[in-house]
Amino acid sequence: MLLMHDIAADKERLSYVAKNQAEHIITKINCVMSRTNTLKIMAIEHNSDTSWFDKLAEDLYVSVQHETGITLKNFAIAPNGVVSNVYPLNGNKVLVGFDFLDTRLMGNLEAKEAYEKNITILTNPFELVQGGVGLAGRSSVIIRKDGTETFWGLVTVTVDFDNFMDVIGLKNLHGMGVDYSLSYIDADGNARFMQGVRNLTGSKIKTTFDVRNLKWQLELKPAEGWFSVWNVALAMLIIMMLSCFAGIITFMVLRLQECNEVLLHLSLTDVMTGCYNRRAYEERIREISLNKQVKDLVYVSADVNGLKHANDTLGHAAGDELISGVALCLQRGFGLYGDVFRIGGDEFVALIHANEETLQEILKNVNSLVREWRGHAIDTLSLSIGCASHLEYPDSSVQELCKIADKKMYVAKKEFYQKKSSEA
Repeated sequence: MLLMHDIAADKERLSYVAKNQAEHIITKINCVMSRTNTLKIMAIEHNSDTSWFDKLAEDLYVSVQHETGITLKNFAIAPNGVVSNVYPLNGNKVLVGFDFLDTRLMGNLEAKEAYEKNITILTNPFELVQGGVGLAGRSSVIIRKDGTETFWGLVTVTVDFDNFMDVIGLKNLHGMGVDYSLSYIDADGNARFMQGVRNLTGSKIKTTFDVRNLKWQLELKPAEGWFSVWNVALAMLIIMMLSCFAGIITFMVLRLQECNEVLLHLSLTDVMTGCYNRRAYEERIREISLNKQVKDLVYVSADVNGLKHANDTLGHAAGDELISGVALCLQRGFGLYGDVFRIGGDEFVALIHANEETLQEILKNVNSLVREWRGHAIDTLSLSIGCASHLEYPDSSVQELCKIADKKMYVAKKEFYQKKSSEA
């Protein structure tokens, strides 16, 4: 019964991992697709004038990269359904003049649905006219004047599917001994494979989740398979009869405990950096708030400087190396005093306990680690850090400390880029 319980617990924890990955995917998609609202507002404000598009699209493109790590295929606007402007133009010229309302073309049924329902509609992966595979969001723009509604056109954002898959990091599950299969559910209820192991067989954990108007499915199972309950039970019976093999029982129990610990750690860990993930962070904040564990608490907000430049000039491998380097420095610097969390693409938080003197020593050590860090693709690292101590702000909750630390971090980041600009 104990082994059956442990195996059930393993499956429950792997289910937790699947749900965490699903939420990660949903968050990334929502962050990208929210930009369509900005495009809609500008289209409504300027009506037939589209001169605003290039600058705004560039800013949105950069902000998506900064916040999510995702490199988009493009932003586009389509007055009356026909594309007039696209950013970036390089690699997307063929899209100019493309008619989104021609339902004979791939990805356009969703555009027609967006037009008819006046909402943002997301596509499943499809072949792009400019090459490659993309996920796209189509949003209808309606201008209301004097009680009359007029269809202006469509705004769209297209995600590079392969890049998106790299960013969400499902491939890292293989390195942790977990096989996966990601699919979408089509209109007929059939699962259409997207990435991972095609036709994942045997007992597995399955979670189906909504990605805006779509339904996706993620399946997970240990690469080496689950423990066989009946084989283990038979082995235990033999072991109990042959007391000389008592050590084997101990080994098996310890092995099961190790598997439990691995799966629990996986569910709370960011697969790219080894830091705690956003789920673990939210649980910790909730725990601190409920138990009022704020005595000598220090909230540290940290953000990578120069990530976009590294991605643009040296490629995403260099950007990933920067993020991993930051994680390493933060873990070495703050790890003895608390925990480090990766809560976004290049956003980190440390929750530690220290007085003012100790905090200054810790920050000095972190700065030294950052200066000494060297990578393979890039050899310099820079951080913007903001700290808020409960000892300094005794009447503040952990949520308020978060806001204070974030504000200080953004001030530090602004000063970094101002200094860099003046030195250029």
